[in-house]
Amino acid sequence: MGIIANYWRVTPEQFAELQNDPQAAKAFFGFDLDSFHFSHPESMLATQKEKQSSENFFTLEKEWHALHCLLTGDLSLEEETQASPYWNVVMGGTPTQFEATYGFVRYLNPEEVREVAELLSAISVEELSQRFDVDAFNAAQIYPNPSPGGWEEEIEFLLEIYPEFVQFFQNAARQGDIVLLSSD
Repeated sequence: MGIIANYWRVTPEQFAELQNDPQAAKAFFGFDLDSFHFSHPESMLATQKEKQSSENFFTLEKEWHALHCLLTGDLSLEEETQASPYWNVVMGGTPTQFEATYGFVRYLNPEEVREVAELLSAISVEELSQRFDVDAFNAAQIYPNPSPGGWEEEIEFLLEIYPEFVQFFQNAARQGDIVLLSSD
């Protein structure tokens, strides 16, 4: 187990509905245990898997901290780095009333989504890779520390999913969507 970063695209109308209907929000973000029938766990898992396979969902898995560090240069997660325009990509957003496993679900409004899409579009996989410093990552104990000896050349998964992440934000920006972020 560990902390993973999840992202959802929703329209402003869907976001308003979630804010006004706690039951809909419970069902959207996870499982509405009040209406769940424990005799059918496979149904619950199928519903969750369907949501997560949608183009409106993206997970950075445990790569969130590494991406944050590569984008911002911040190895500490200190709030002083909020001045970085890249802060919103992983750590930013406005808190909602919806609880996540770690803190609250946060949201980026359509303007913030456009800004993130533009920022991410300007950084190639090659540039992201060049920013990786194994010694700095090990010294700062960047999460997740992938092996007992620390980081080696282990950002390949992040580099593989980065273009999809950029596309996720580009699509959200093009549609005028809100992006919800959670740490679970």
